[in-house]
Amino acid sequence: QTNGVCGMCEKKFSSNVPYFKGITDFSYDMATSKITVTFNPKKTTIEEIRKGISDLGYDADGVKANVEARAKLPACCRKAGAHDADAKSQTGGCGHKH
Repeated sequence: QTNGVCGMCEKKFSSNVPYFKGITDFSYDMATSKITVTFNPKKTTIEEIRKGISDLGYDADGVKANVEARAKLPACCRKAGAHDADAKSQTGGCGHKH
């Protein structure tokens, strides 16, 4: 479970998480802010994956976002729950065109 809220968040996850060491499959559901991964346990652990997501600036289950990384995210990505469904469907949820 993450705290991603918009298309910019989705882009950040999609361009990073699939490339974490040991990840073999990745999906992100923007409606629920859930990332689902399949990984090789010989190459990584769920704790390392959560830390990697935290290092991107997002919460990952019980692991809080890295404060410095979160501060570097666009303002729209730092506002959990700030976007309505209409805005998400038209702009990715943050006013940015995607």
